[in-house]
Amino acid sequence: MHGLASSTEIPLVTLLPRAWIGFSRGPWRCVGLAALVLISASGPAVIGHDLRLAGSPWLNRLGDLSVLISLVLPLLPFLGLLQLTDGLLPDRRDDRQPQSWRQLLRQAFTLVLLELVLVLGGVGLIQSVSWALGRWSTALAGLSVLLGGVVLLSWLFSQTLALPLLVHERCRALQAMDHSRQLVHRNGLKVLALLGMLLGLNLLGLIGATLGLLLSLPFSALVLMACCRPQTPLISDSRRNMFPT
Repeated sequence: MHGLASSTEIPLVTLLPRAWIGFSRGPWRCVGLAALVLISASGPAVIGHDLRLAGSPWLNRLGDLSVLISLVLPLLPFLGLLQLTDGLLPDRRDDRQPQSWRQLLRQAFTLVLLELVLVLGGVGLIQSVSWALGRWSTALAGLSVLLGGVVLLSWLFSQTLALPLLVHERCRALQAMDHSRQLVHRNGLKVLALLGMLLGLNLLGLIGATLGLLLSLPFSALVLMACCRPQTPLISDSRRNMFPT
């Protein structure tokens, strides 16, 4: 927790070298968990699609449930992937509190639920305000939608690192959200570059179909977890921390 107060620079230049170091320490474990992420996302979705084509009403509802499961189930292996990659990366910190898998799951689902509620609440508030303003002026209604959308997107952008920070810092959901907001606020351009890097990695993975994603997903997780190790500017030791000790 206190690391964010004193170290606020995301080491963008060294992210890929750190990710490679971490991947080389456990490549097959990374690939195995990435395969679980893909299977848990695609398997129930395919089954749900087939059930919805059956034509029966109760099979349609079962298919909808299967599709919903495909959106939630991948969180379990993805958390495992983040936790694995966090342990593979070079890190000198040994002051973190121990955290059981049950605690991690509880805090992760709390985080996802909080962010989902806030997003839905924000969308509902924007709709209500635009409807109220639309009774007097359509221009004001459109402006409120535009401003509300910008505010909501900026908040979502500030939560980019919430889940990785929750895994790395072993903190509570609200603390992870606040830490992500602070870190993204101080490194806005770097986080934009980070999102571009992750998009590029996974687009390359899609070119190679499933086999490509088996490599791009672990690298994405390693890059995200490396961002949770911010460095103090102008400290030479921070450059040496990218190498295993």
